[in-house]
Amino acid sequence: MKRLPVLILVAVALPGYSQTLSTALSNNGTGGIFMTLTSNSDLSVVSFDTYFGAAAGTAGSVEVYVRDGAYAGFTASNVGWTLFDTVAFTSNGTATLAAVTLNNQISLQTGIGKSVYLHSVTTGNGIRYTGTSAAPPQTTWSNADLTLFSDVSRTGAVPFGGTQFTPRTFAGNVSYQAVPEPASLAVLGLVGAAAARRRKR
Repeated sequence: MKRLPVLILVAVALPGYSQTLSTALSNNGTGGIFMTLTSNSDLSVVSFDTYFGAAAGTAGSVEVYVRDGAYAGFTASNVGWTLFDTVAFTSNGTATLAAVTLNNQISLQTGIGKSVYLHSVTTGNGIRYTGTSAAPPQTTWSNADLTLFSDVSRTGAVPFGGTQFTPRTFAGNVSYQAVPEPASLAVLGLVGAAAARRRKR
């Protein structure tokens, strides 16, 4: 009797493709900007695209601070914040987005807000934002996965320093991925084939 081979099925959850939540164009700056991110499922923030104040080709550095919950009441000092990452970037000029690609992804848990403060620490190459038009700017953006609230900026090259302005909002994109489920392993063995291999040994 012909023996059938053992069939092994492996099911592995793959990381999600990056998706993007976009906000506004910049019209003012420069310095740093606060936002709170709330997700409808577990996500990982991969990068931010935003605008910078220096000419295209100018290098700089952004400090990325995070805290659980809202940022209201926590915009004047680093108390209650964690310096999560420091990211090198290159400005594409005041009218073109430039990537701030995180070295470490920011984890978002379903329904739990996490605040992020991005501040360029390079003098003359601060983050631009929006909020100087005649009408108050939009402060909340959302899609099926993610909601972003932003209404406070700070000027200058010192995080939590400079002058605070409100309403000022994050201008650009937030790129994120779904957190994959743990890998699952399913093995189907044919008893006859396994027994045949044991007999051969």
